[in-house]
Amino acid sequence: MKKFVTKVLLFTLILGVISIAFSYAIDPFNVFHSLNIKDNGVEPNKNYIKMNYILNNPDKFDSFVFGSSRVGNIHVNNIWGQTAYNMTYSEGTPKEALENVKTLIKNDIYPKNIYLGVDSLSYTIDPDSHNSASNAPYELSINNPLKFYSLYIDPAMSLESYLNIISKHEFDDSYAYRFYEFGWNSDYGQEASKYDFENVEPSIGNSYRLEETINEIKELKELCDSNNIKLTVFTNPMHYVTYEASLDLNYFEFLRQLAEVTEFCNFSGYNDITTDNSYWIDNSHYNAEVSDMVLECTCFHAYYPYLYEQGFGQWVNSDNIESFINLLIETAEAYKK
Repeated sequence: MKKFVTKVLLFTLILGVISIAFSYAIDPFNVFHSLNIKDNGVEPNKNYIKMNYILNNPDKFDSFVFGSSRVGNIHVNNIWGQTAYNMTYSEGTPKEALENVKTLIKNDIYPKNIYLGVDSLSYTIDPDSHNSASNAPYELSINNPLKFYSLYIDPAMSLESYLNIISKHEFDDSYAYRFYEFGWNSDYGQEASKYDFENVEPSIGNSYRLEETINEIKELKELCDSNNIKLTVFTNPMHYVTYEASLDLNYFEFLRQLAEVTEFCNFSGYNDITTDNSYWIDNSHYNAEVSDMVLECTCFHAYYPYLYEQGFGQWVNSDNIESFINLLIETAEAYKK
């Protein structure tokens, strides 16, 4: 009986070692090879990889753009005079941006500029729900490494990724370079040829934490101020279908409370960008061409007169928030006529 138990334990140990080795070698989410990522056909854990890369290259960037995948097409290399990096990761929330910036400061990395893109997704996504292989935050790897790395010992997922790689995945030769140098997702000219805008659905989270989110943005603002970091907040353009749904989730109240915390540059609402599907990759993501417009208004205080009148690119603070919301209401009524 003892020999049988010994054999079972030995077999289990060998199987465990093989599982770990296989998962490590294939590494679908690029966590074990975060400084030498490959295009595996699986969305990598961008929060972890980007943070690990920055911590290993502390002097490479002086500015960072934070936000969900909605900021993912912002070409930060177009921010003149700054060496910026796009920290976009899936469903990135203000709380996760706050934790990342805390981690940077703890490691003696003090950016000159932090840009934060927000919208209704910012307070309808629960950051505590980010506990899967694709979105577990970098800080989990520090605070609970056993829990973090156990997410990636998944031979079944590794096998699926491996079969995808060898059978049908089309490799992007510029993937790693673009990831490390800029951090943005899509280049210019990407079209939503396969997206059905005839049956578009709103892109909204399934939680509600408006007050918590505002407090986290306030803490981020205070952290930046106390460390001589310039924080610039902007609201993402939202496809008008998502924007309409956001109004039922107190989006105007979010803007009101945000204006009490910090000035922000607005791009949401009904306007010639958010109502024109040609500017969108899908119902959630505006394209790189629109991203350049966001950069020009946010970083260089440029504006497009015909869009500015619709609220696109207007700077909002506690003094003008009510008149601005009235403008959004009037613009919506004009579009619905």
